[in-house]
Amino acid sequence: MKNKKNKKQLKKKNNKRLKELHRAAEEHYRLLTPTPKYVYRKGNYINYAYIKNYEHLGYTLEAVINVCIMALDGYDPNDETRDIKEAHKQFADVLEFFKNLIPYEELEFLDKSKRLLLYNDQVLK
Repeated sequence: MKNKKNKKQLKKKNNKRLKELHRAAEEHYRLLTPTPKYVYRKGNYINYAYIKNYEHLGYTLEAVINVCIMALDGYDPNDETRDIKEAHKQFADVLEFFKNLIPYEELEFLDKSKRLLLYNDQVLK
């Protein structure tokens, strides 16, 4: 009888944890959004890659390429053979763009789910 009661309590506790885990997932999984069903390529796309318009997209792509060129060749502000204007601004823009891709919400969810799944006596705050 006691064993049955313990199993019931454990099942109830696990159901509560599972509900908490689902709530945390809904709250924190925001960066990657599933592709629509009609898209031939299944997967996810990034929600926080801010691009204002096509001109901004072109500038961002050019900045990424220029930063790669400077990384490979070395950065020389006096080199006139490269047509890279405002290199310091492009470095900053590329770093800011990639900073926006860091999945903070998902990382927070991983911490909460780890606590839920690994530490039986700890309850999420």
